[in-house]
Amino acid sequence: MEALHRFRQGYAKLLMTFLIFFVIPTIAGFAFGYEMGYNKIQLIPTVVADYDNSDFSRTLVEYIDDSEVFTVSAYARTDAEAEEMLARGTAMTAVIIPQGLSADMLSGHAPKIEVLYDGTQMTVASSAKAAMSEILITVKAGYMKNIYEGKLSEVESQAMNQIMPIDATYRTLFNPAKNYRNFLLPGMLAALMQVGFAIMGLVKSMEMRPYFGDSILQDLGTSVLKILVWGFLGAVSLILCLSIQYAFFDMPYNGSPAAGLVFTYLFALSTTAFGYVMGQIIPDKVFATQLTCVLVLPTSILGGYTFPLMAMPEPLQALGKIFPLSYYGDGIRRLCLAKIGFSYFIPDFAALLKITGVLLLVLTAVLAARKLTKRRGTPADLRPQTGGEAG
Repeated sequence: MEALHRFRQGYAKLLMTFLIFFVIPTIAGFAFGYEMGYNKIQLIPTVVADYDNSDFSRTLVEYIDDSEVFTVSAYARTDAEAEEMLARGTAMTAVIIPQGLSADMLSGHAPKIEVLYDGTQMTVASSAKAAMSEILITVKAGYMKNIYEGKLSEVESQAMNQIMPIDATYRTLFNPAKNYRNFLLPGMLAALMQVGFAIMGLVKSMEMRPYFGDSILQDLGTSVLKILVWGFLGAVSLILCLSIQYAFFDMPYNGSPAAGLVFTYLFALSTTAFGYVMGQIIPDKVFATQLTCVLVLPTSILGGYTFPLMAMPEPLQALGKIFPLSYYGDGIRRLCLAKIGFSYFIPDFAALLKITGVLLLVLTAVLAARKLTKRRGTPADLRPQTGGEAG
């Protein structure tokens, strides 16, 4: 038995060494290169408020939608409705087309179009601003060139001299100062602390393994209680960390405090549950700890916090949706920067609850399998007897 135990320890160390020095660098190199391989952000969800509703305004919207950078995902009736969509995260850019756009174009004036950006997504906002400027100038130039050449019978060189670009006003909402510290810090702190949550869940799982009783429901109840308690303590530690930034380093917090508290607890709960499940699946404590760290750390990149999830290839977008940080990182940043309420995050809360629920189902299956294996390995004369057998 001792020789077998040593063999298992040696095998685990060898496997972990192979993973760290060969497998993980290879996977990370391909994954991160593939993730950012487009070298640009595409299909930014855009909301349009078209007050002009003219042939030209519709042509402009179609041109924006046909571009590689934008996709028109919704239409708003008012400026406030467009800003609401930006606040909820259902759109990242808004285009406000004023009434009289087409008339101003025909009279030779430079109409004013307002373009709004979500300042909580600074990488997206930077790409969107440059692309939108190019689109507006190109559309205006082409439209006016046709007018001067067709209606005024001017040659192309004279027509181009008469063209004035569309006058666009750009506003960055929620983070007008474009403060990168406020943009990055909340989620980066969460990305670092989630490793501790997972490790603590794993440690408590290992502590409980020798003390499980005879009932699966009793085992599950004990496990859930541990996850709830240690998830709560993890949330307290993260709230303390963020509070220090707020109190001493001028990090803003403009959103709903209740949403922040619930969000933080659900994030810590799901991450703690993951560590707990890992502790039940993998018997070797050292290997389980190392593997848990390896699986949790890449979520800071693949979770879409530093590089937007919407700009990644579809397989990585699907992968990112299983990470709790994908929901919490962007959510806590929005709560820090934007004045938004609890209802804005209900879909994110539901996603974190689903992740936790799936982990608990896996935990139930692991506990049931262990219980079944234990009973099969128990000698027949030591198994609990039924009433008929006792008679």
